[in-house]
Amino acid sequence: MIRVGIHLALRSGREALARLLVTALSVAIGVGLLLSVLAMYHAYRDTIAKPCWQCTATTDANGPLLWSYSEDEFGGRTIDRLDVATLKPDGPVVPGLPAMPSAGQYYASPALAALLRATPADELGDRFPGTMAGTIGAAGLQSPDDLVVVIGHRPAELAASPHTLRTAAIQTAPRGLSTSAFYQFGFALGAVALLVPLLVLIGNATRMAAARREERYAAIRLVGGERSQINVIASVDAVLGALLGALGGIGLYAALRPLLGHIPLLGFRFFDDTITPTVWGFVGTVLAVPAAAAVACLVSLRRVRISPLGVTRRVTPPPPRFWRVLPLLAGLALFTIPLVIAPADGRGTPGFAVLALVLVMTGLMIAGPWLTMMSARLLARWTVGGSSLLAARRLADNPRASFRAVSGLMLAVMVGTTLAALVPAALASQDTTRTSPLRDVLRVGFFVGDQEKPGPGTIPGLPPEKAATLLAKVATIPGAVAVPLYRPARTGQAELPADGPLAGDGGVDVRCSDAHRLPALGACPAGAGAVRMDASAMYTDNLRALNEYLPFIRSDSPVTAEDGSGGQLLSDLLVGVDGPATLERVRTVLSGYRDDIDSFEMPMTFGEVGDVRARLFLEIQRIVTVLAGVTLLVAGCGLAVAISGSLVERKRPFTLMRVTGTGVGTLYRAVLLETVLPLVAATAVAAGVGVTVAYPIARALAPGRHGVVLPHPSYALTVTGGLLVSVAIIAACLPVLGRITATEKARFE
Repeated sequence: MIRVGIHLALRSGREALARLLVTALSVAIGVGLLLSVLAMYHAYRDTIAKPCWQCTATTDANGPLLWSYSEDEFGGRTIDRLDVATLKPDGPVVPGLPAMPSAGQYYASPALAALLRATPADELGDRFPGTMAGTIGAAGLQSPDDLVVVIGHRPAELAASPHTLRTAAIQTAPRGLSTSAFYQFGFALGAVALLVPLLVLIGNATRMAAARREERYAAIRLVGGERSQINVIASVDAVLGALLGALGGIGLYAALRPLLGHIPLLGFRFFDDTITPTVWGFVGTVLAVPAAAAVACLVSLRRVRISPLGVTRRVTPPPPRFWRVLPLLAGLALFTIPLVIAPADGRGTPGFAVLALVLVMTGLMIAGPWLTMMSARLLARWTVGGSSLLAARRLADNPRASFRAVSGLMLAVMVGTTLAALVPAALASQDTTRTSPLRDVLRVGFFVGDQEKPGPGTIPGLPPEKAATLLAKVATIPGAVAVPLYRPARTGQAELPADGPLAGDGGVDVRCSDAHRLPALGACPAGAGAVRMDASAMYTDNLRALNEYLPFIRSDSPVTAEDGSGGQLLSDLLVGVDGPATLERVRTVLSGYRDDIDSFEMPMTFGEVGDVRARLFLEIQRIVTVLAGVTLLVAGCGLAVAISGSLVERKRPFTLMRVTGTGVGTLYRAVLLETVLPLVAATAVAAGVGVTVAYPIARALAPGRHGVVLPHPSYALTVTGGLLVSVAIIAACLPVLGRITATEKARFE
């Protein structure tokens, strides 16, 4: 039977060969995309499993290394900086280095080395003393875009820094990102959202010309063939196409692989050698896809199993009933109403909301055939002409089959729209629609003391002598406006609470002559020379909260005589900049005061601080947009396969219609309508459900801050573009209809 099946698949005419090629092409597209997702997931897993040598924090009084790790900023990107001194020649070495740098040398990552060559020294290079001895290898980097530098020092020089610790071992454990589980869930969600349309595509391919095959298999049954033999023949046909497609999908993945290395999927690129599925990913794909194709083919032959004459007993199935919509409506009610009424309760106990969301997704799939039937009835009622009548009659005759082709798309668009609508809502909850007046203002905090691990809770402030030198250097930078904030003398030596350097002490002192240089700070009371302002909101990473608190200086701000001239400590420094070059020059000057800057901070503008918080949401938005585009493309391919199979199955009635005078244009429009209508209807309904689900989630995350939540325009453009591409793919299949229904080829049997 296997040989018979192979013979029928390869040598039973152009129709069988075309079906085999279409099946193989459809499976190749699905396998290629699925392998690409698995490859990116493997790259992510490999990246987060790398040793976090930057996390080294263990101390050893007899250790061979003096270690001082800190972070810097350049152009909105973080620079990992390690200042190190070797006390013994046999000490450990940072991964990716041939040896620790000697005093006066440093190693830089390839990306940082390229920046150093392209950037003026006063903006970047002057921060790193010495000469470059080489570059850091991939073993010590998370991404080829990482900015990392390891600088060698003399032991006596580094030992004087309060940030330095002595260690005997470099950490080899992974970083342990708090977002690891989130990203793994995101990859799994993306794989599922892509897998469902792919399975639909493969199912449509294996069902292509199913009616004609059923007639052939029924004839074999009539001459004595058994069910088991029919199953073997059908399985061979499906598995052969799927196996060829799986091998073609591996080739497609090989062609796509160079492009994957250029995709900053999570805000950074992966190393090329990590972008590959595991061996089990390849094996599982090659085995699972043909198996799924065989199962889909066997399911499609259920009428042949009834009896040899089962194929001829074709009746219109009963129409879907309204009850199919009830699970969807119940799920939406159970999900939205509690979150809208009590958002905080839903945020604290999300278990019930998760169950309701599962009911929504399940109800959407159950309601699909009924929604397809209703759209067909609306098409028949509100349009005129033979094309719309034919399309509506076809959809109403079997709405389940029409919905099957877009079922995977419906679920993917619903999930994608929910996430795409939540991202702007999350950004809106932390930022305002207007630009913050302090967005381009850099803030840096200082501390005093030689504690082993300075940080929150230490005494903030820079001594007057150092402060005067720093202010003089900043004043020489064109475009930089410095506003010093001084520590009140009465609490200048008191230990502060750990929840913020200004908590509970009444604020900081600022000269009015300095404050007016940054109007966003506010205006001093008339006649005041200096005021004490409560600037605790400066330490938030939420620009919305910062903007709502401005101005810091108000009419009721207490006037003070402490204006810094009495030897007060410099607590913080605000520097307004007129452009990126000025900002980097200020950071270069501040790099000379690393020992005086809080190690838990980086000199960043308020806008950069807000951007760091928003980066995760923007990454999600990018992933959702890409996933939506790919899903729609796959759905378009699935519909193209479905329409090709439908044309082959209806060759005879369409030919008879041509003979009786029906124009080919009428048939084109009818086929296009019956294919595009479920696609557009499914997308619209799924998008509406997604927005409905997103609104109560946004309310739960930030009560009272959201009205209607809508996806980012880029997502809407991607979905619209995907629909247009899908329609173009479907339209490309229509010329086949004209050729196979030509009147000169009409046969009467």
